[in-house]
Amino acid sequence: MRKNRNDKTKDAGPQKLSLQSAVPAEEKLRQLKQLFPEAFAETQNQSGQTVPTLDFERLKTALAEFSETPDQSWMRYGLTWPGKNECLKIIQQASTATLKPRRKESVHFDDTKNLFIEGDNLEALKLLQKAYYGKVKSIYIDPPYNTGKDFVYKDNWKTPLKEYLRQTGQLDENGRKKSANPETNGRKHSRWLSMMYPRLYLARNLLSDNGAIFISIDDNENHNLRHLLDEIFGQENFVAQFVWHSKHSIANDAKMISANHEIIICYCKNIDEFQINLLPRTEEMDARFVNPDNDPRGKWSSMPLHAKSGRESDRYSITFPNGVVWDCPSGSYPTFKKERMLELYHDNRLWFGPDGKTRPRRKAFLTEVKHGKTPSTLLFHKSAGNTQEANAELRPLLGRGMFENPKPVRLIEHLLRLGSGKDSVVLDFFAGSCTTAHAVMKLNKEDNGNRRFI
Repeated sequence: MRKNRNDKTKDAGPQKLSLQSAVPAEEKLRQLKQLFPEAFAETQNQSGQTVPTLDFERLKTALAEFSETPDQSWMRYGLTWPGKNECLKIIQQASTATLKPRRKESVHFDDTKNLFIEGDNLEALKLLQKAYYGKVKSIYIDPPYNTGKDFVYKDNWKTPLKEYLRQTGQLDENGRKKSANPETNGRKHSRWLSMMYPRLYLARNLLSDNGAIFISIDDNENHNLRHLLDEIFGQENFVAQFVWHSKHSIANDAKMISANHEIIICYCKNIDEFQINLLPRTEEMDARFVNPDNDPRGKWSSMPLHAKSGRESDRYSITFPNGVVWDCPSGSYPTFKKERMLELYHDNRLWFGPDGKTRPRRKAFLTEVKHGKTPSTLLFHKSAGNTQEANAELRPLLGRGMFENPKPVRLIEHLLRLGSGKDSVVLDFFAGSCTTAHAVMKLNKEDNGNRRFI
């Protein structure tokens, strides 16, 4: 061991209070779902709506009371695989490992607030539960993609091969395989799922209520990972699936199609508490704001007064006091009602062009827009780098070819801008070349932050 919500421009006004009293059972179920999202299954109510319902067998499993039903047929909708019961048990087993300080290999051991743990990450996650339970704001991991080359985890609690083949009906009565190579399809995914499930479960415990996890993956296990996260975090806590343009050049040796992107999935601990951060505004964005009429409120940018959606009954024509007639272009609808349009006119928030007779547009003032840029699910190399950049960063440190798909510092830095604050604890339990730690220190230097990494 080497040792906010964004302010809104206008007040939403008084909130209406419900005249119906709270239902104690519903509140307890809500609290239970927050603690054990994996204990709820999807069912349909009498109205045909899909609602989360408490599954007592799942709850017992979460509390280490395991069903002995061999085929686990009590499970309803959800992802299951041979060996899942065993990986649920491993979560409940206490670790006997110990963190041993390495003072000679550390820098400022007594003063640093950063932590580097070398060892099995499952054991380490268990050891972190007491000290960091609910204290981690942001997690980023780049786990094995299970492509056959990088999956090296061999936990001794996973389902033995013969038991797996027996459970899935791939052995005949004499214990012989029914096909030439049947285990390559299913078992490959089962082993990966059994490796990931307990680690993600323990990672969720470490997150604060307003925290989030970002996970890099490719198309090979993306669908299975989403199912895992839905069960562990709850479907309602899905935030986004980012697409990172990871490679520029086309791979001519690809079997069919060159894969030039990777996926980054984001889930939060509690969607009611989590807020994604805005990205810093760019000079290009601010350059769109001007002040040709010397408005005392400062620079502004013009916006259209119509939108693509609406109702036909909302359409109208209006003649402004300056004589200009306005109505919606064909196929669009007014953004504001007629009364509000007149208010904007009298508040000098409409721009009729230099001659005062042009079709009007609304003035959006720089001082009233968001103090940042809304994030996008598309991550281009201009803001998030690519694998070529990552290899160039690693080459002088570790040499060539140490990692197959390294992540650039700019990518992790971008994600931390979205999901961390200046004083956040950031965790990466698939450390690799410690790019996350590098990104934390780089971001702290840029914004005078005090983020700490594990």
